[in-house]
Amino acid sequence: MKKFGIRDLVNAGVFSLLTVMATWCGGMIGFIPVLMPLVPFACGLVSGPVFMLYSTKIDKFGMVLIMGIVFGLVFSMSGHGAIVLPAIIVLSLICEMILKKGGYKSIKTARLTYMVFMIFAAANLIPIYFARDAFVQSLIDQDYGAEYAEKLLSVMPTWSFIPVVLVGMLGGYLGCTIGIKILNKHFKKAGMA
Repeated sequence: MKKFGIRDLVNAGVFSLLTVMATWCGGMIGFIPVLMPLVPFACGLVSGPVFMLYSTKIDKFGMVLIMGIVFGLVFSMSGHGAIVLPAIIVLSLICEMILKKGGYKSIKTARLTYMVFMIFAAANLIPIYFARDAFVQSLIDQDYGAEYAEKLLSVMPTWSFIPVVLVGMLGGYLGCTIGIKILNKHFKKAGMA
């Protein structure tokens, strides 16, 4: 097993932050309550190309785990709940196994990895679906207002949990596909094409 070097840690840190920022940008559509069901899709669509560039730098176990820890910490500290960090760590370990199985040189495996990683949207959405009263109160406490909270819950009925997560995975797939097209020369350089 290859050891981590300084370059690996720098790549993991920088690309983790870039992917978090891209995800965060995609999530901004959630400020319009009727668009909340599309937030996981937008997050995957916007951050997929960044992850695909990162995948050209991944050649050892642990680099997706670092990204997952960064994601988990950022989303936990921004009020998405305590479940987010452990859920993303578990998903990251699954993603590490997928990438390893592909020998770190498969574009298809890298895309599948990010689709699986996008399941983290489920952890972010748990309060909306399974602690609705507390979630509404937290929105009101954060000055979003009762009207925003009611509108958001009206477009996120309890049955929509799995479809919203699946749509997030689709966003990850499409984002990675766009990334593959944009970054084709980088994949060839990394020996992945």
